[in-house]
Amino acid sequence: MTKLSRTYPFSPRSHRICVTSDTSELKKIRDFIERTALQLGFAEQATYNIALAVDEACANIIRHSYKHDTTREFCLEIFVEQSCLTINIIDNGATFDPLSLAPPNMKEYFSKFMKGGLGIPIIRKFIDEIRYQSADSDHPYNVLTLVKRLS
Repeated sequence: MTKLSRTYPFSPRSHRICVTSDTSELKKIRDFIERTALQLGFAEQATYNIALAVDEACANIIRHSYKHDTTREFCLEIFVEQSCLTINIIDNGATFDPLSLAPPNMKEYFSKFMKGGLGIPIIRKFIDEIRYQSADSDHPYNVLTLVKRLS
């Protein structure tokens, strides 16, 4: 299988990291996000929230898109422009548009002692703008874009 890091058309203006589909890689991703957000001037709590949102998105790729197949790779590409942190999370696994998921009913969630399923609500809470482009015949990659503005 060709590595995504060799085939995706990254921007020369971006910072990027590519990791295997293994939950042990999540710490490396969080460190990468935190370093970049702090350099841009985000407060510590906002930086933590951004890293948590990205962590949730990446964990979903590992679990649901790649089904814990550690031979697979996905990448993050970060742009810092005009007081905005833009993070593209790129994979070539199963497509899933997180924007298509309705917010959970939290009363029902807690009354039924449910577990999991809160990653997308966490992303929505801490990220200012979310876009999703699914893979198709012209573009063989799924790209989840998360934008956080420096307030």
